[in-house]
Amino acid sequence: MKLTQRVMVINRDRRSGRLLIRADDPSLTPYAGLAICGELARNLRLVELTDAELQAAGRVAPVKQRRRGLSPGELVVSIAEAQLVGAACFDDIEVLRADDALAPWRAVAQAPSAPTARQLACRFRAGHIHAIERAAARCGNELDRSLGRDPAEAVTFDLDATETVIYGRRKRGAGRSRQGHLAYNSYVVSWAERGRALTSELKGGNQARIKATLSLRMLARAERLLPEGHGQITVRGDNGFYSAELMMGLRKRRMRFTLSATRTSVMWQKLAEIEEEAWVDALDMRGAQVAELAFTPEGWKHDPLRLIVRRVPVTAEELRRGNPKARRRKTIPPEQLQMVLDGQLDSTYAYSFIVTDIPAQEKTTIEVEHLHRQRAQIEERFKDAKLGHALRHLPSRDPNANRLWLCCTLLALNICAWVCDISPAARASGAAPDQRTPLRRHAKTLRHLLFCVPARIVRTARQTIMRLPTGFPHLETFNATYHAALALPGP
Repeated sequence: MKLTQRVMVINRDRRSGRLLIRADDPSLTPYAGLAICGELARNLRLVELTDAELQAAGRVAPVKQRRRGLSPGELVVSIAEAQLVGAACFDDIEVLRADDALAPWRAVAQAPSAPTARQLACRFRAGHIHAIERAAARCGNELDRSLGRDPAEAVTFDLDATETVIYGRRKRGAGRSRQGHLAYNSYVVSWAERGRALTSELKGGNQARIKATLSLRMLARAERLLPEGHGQITVRGDNGFYSAELMMGLRKRRMRFTLSATRTSVMWQKLAEIEEEAWVDALDMRGAQVAELAFTPEGWKHDPLRLIVRRVPVTAEELRRGNPKARRRKTIPPEQLQMVLDGQLDSTYAYSFIVTDIPAQEKTTIEVEHLHRQRAQIEERFKDAKLGHALRHLPSRDPNANRLWLCCTLLALNICAWVCDISPAARASGAAPDQRTPLRRHAKTLRHLLFCVPARIVRTARQTIMRLPTGFPHLETFNATYHAALALPGP
């Protein structure tokens, strides 16, 4: 008891005293890592190329008539910079605007005010969004040339969509999803080998499936953004995009494809044709097996395609513990599912169907299935765009402003990919040296390592010094990434 009282007295005597809180140090910045993005953007000419592409955009009126203030390209890049450090709405841009200490080293020195950004965002049309995509792709291709990457290597496009639920007042262009949420759907084509988003479209939540013609237009637009002399393109998509019209369009454009097929009665009939000895173990998926059949979908006018089936064992206990509306139950033949639920079977298989035109001479059954399974990379991009950037929220009632917000989110996602490209220390650990697609650090991690690091900007003896906190554990990563951006060949 006496010891406790003594400790309390000592702690009381060692109080540091009352704090006086001020915000009057002009040399402090909370976003030191934006200096890295600034060097990267300047050497890749991101702002200049964006302005040039926006000026050359046809069939749309200019975003701004007067030249005073920020240019449209500076507005776009500034919004992306704000999203890199955590902005979730237009009002959050004011936090970046208040950071005067680092302004000369950011990609855009003077961030716009929130009302200006909100007002100008409503003027961007689809043609402007396509121009921004072209500028970002040109920067990415320039970075690839600087890194010595082979432009002729094969390309994989991932086509997918993600839902953004909105709350409060109704927003134009939004719709009710199948789950009853008021939402938007963001459709994106990403370049899997680079981890970059190439093109996007914003639709209402009630458009869970888009027409094959729109998918083909997005893919054709993405192809035009690739470097000259690129290799064979392979398109991956889930069953929401499966249709003979899309496959015919891809064949016409000489794009190969692997698409998840809808589980229809036709697919269950094809499953019954597979002999038990035809099943072989899948790559890197415990318990999974694959088999292959020839298949001609209705409306397909060429040689038969390859139908690859994957099965994964499921126990009766797993099914009973799961939700009755779980997606897993739809992957089991209806008669087998009922037998498991009735207790007649202890286990069964869940099946997935993949339709592809990749020749068997190039990839075996297990290789095609493994390639298609890597389509989950785009889910990681969506997860990063929502949890790490700003796609979890579309902040405006105007669909044009929301479309620009989506485009800036994907630009911020691409900047993170560029940062990981120039800094091996910023990549996730565990990636093999010869791995074709490097693992990426998520945006929140990059924010912790680089972007949202406080620093003091000191000018002395004709030098500018950035002083990070004492004991900052990622100093080497920060320093190596900055100098890698600085070493890129400038304009």
